[in-house]
Amino acid sequence: MRVAFLGMGKMGRLMAARVLAGGHELTLWNRTPGRAGELVAAGAREAASVADAVADADVAVLMLYGPESAGDVMESVHVAAPAGLLVINATTVGPEAARELGRAASAAGLRYVDAPVVGTLGPAREGKLKILVGASELDLAAARPTLELFGDPERIVRVGDVGAGSALKLVVNLSLAAATAAIAETLALGTDLGLDRQVVLDELAGGFLGGILGYKRPMIESGDFTPPAFTVEALAKDVRLAIRATPRPLGIAQAVLDLTGQAADRGHGEADFSAIADLPPLDAAASPTTGTADPARRPYSTQA
Repeated sequence: MRVAFLGMGKMGRLMAARVLAGGHELTLWNRTPGRAGELVAAGAREAASVADAVADADVAVLMLYGPESAGDVMESVHVAAPAGLLVINATTVGPEAARELGRAASAAGLRYVDAPVVGTLGPAREGKLKILVGASELDLAAARPTLELFGDPERIVRVGDVGAGSALKLVVNLSLAAATAAIAETLALGTDLGLDRQVVLDELAGGFLGGILGYKRPMIESGDFTPPAFTVEALAKDVRLAIRATPRPLGIAQAVLDLTGQAADRGHGEADFSAIADLPPLDAAASPTTGTADPARRPYSTQA
């Protein structure tokens, strides 16, 4: 199988490595060249352009930053791809963008599978990602051999037609954001009330926040949020997509954006998303009586 892999970020490189390890012919492309030298050294070919990458591919996999980058790349795919090319978009783009990309791909004579992944660097390295698929049963069957190279075969879930996978991905990531924000505020409250931080963490670990604390507690305890599995800025991007996807006001999502903005202002934009739990101590900007910060002091708007 000839696979074109478009996007060599941290996740993309690990997922592409699984394709190469599966014995397939791999062609790579990234907007900034030279990001996957280890894969080229192992036998992959680096293409000079998207058109070059997909020209003779059987499957193209996209793992990019968001809907804008995916849309730009897909325009180039449409021009150069062979008829019937199977496009698997693992980028988190939101449901409406996924449907638009799917319609455009179909008009260009291509097959399109909406397949955002759930999981971070560890599962990607091991080929154990969960994949939320929006596609016809026929297109999923065609994509499954590729998806199983980097996804857990038992966790490749067809959610519905194109757009459904991206919709569920936003739901999943908003739940992750909300849980992390809850840790941030409960830890801050415990500190403000004079409680020992370890005592608070122990109590939270035994409750409904225990799942996320189970793997983020070392970072939260140490204050070292590197290396990131999923960055603060990436979390903020996905929360904005969730807000744009519905006319319903999402108050918790807006609060998360405030926390991500504060974290970025402290230099944590490229740190692991758990850095939003590292709230600074109370200062003159907040009253311990009311718990309300001066709105003029907030460095980031909560608007999407």
